Amino acid sequence: MALPLIVVALGELGAAWLLPAWVGWFAAWCGLATLYVAIAYVLQRPGMLAKGSPLRWLLAPYLWFSASVATSAQRLGLVERQEIVPGLWVGGWPRRGAPDLHQLDLTAELPRRGEASAYRNIPMLDGDAPRPHDWEAAVAQALAWRAEGRSVLVHCAYGHGRSVAVVIGVLVREGHAADSTEGMQLVNRVRPSARMSPPQRRFMRKMVG
Repeated sequence: MALPLIVVALGELGAAWLLPAWVGWFAAWCGLATLYVAIAYVLQRPGMLAKGSPLRWLLAPYLWFSASVATSAQRLGLVERQEIVPGLWVGGWPRRGAPDLHQLDLTAELPRRGEASAYRNIPMLDGDAPRPHDWEAAVAQALAWRAEGRSVLVHCAYGHGRSVAVVIGVLVREGHAADSTEGMQLVNRVRPSARMSPPQRRFMRKMVG
């Protein structure tokens, strides 16, 4: 994921050099924001993009683009969230929050939106395998809420990768699935659009088989 971002950043910075100053400044801003995000991917530091970061003003073009794409996907028909087993939901960025659910937000690039009965953010990078300790923390949080009898929403931007990886971990730990393959099958029965990236699939095979 880092390499495409670096290529895009260099293109934006190159455009800034060639364009008139009155528009080139925006291309430069976009290029710097994209380069910063690429560095976060290289270093595997989702916290660099996390909510409340003092540098989020620098990231504004990237954050606006990410939010716009996620919102457009929902408007074009992406189902926001679906229940995989009773009380365990997977989905994308909530449009109006999740007031009846405990919300586990795995996005680093999107702001919190709406209310939830409880909320925790464990940021992960889109498209990449999560850091093992972040994944373990997310699975443990979901399991703890479920042990309290709470209904849990695990979400990322689209409900395709990061959130699915954590939900599969919960399914395996609770005995609903034997391994990542069975967990993915359970998810796809309800949410057929869910697709983890190759790094995420390799990570899940390592973590739960």
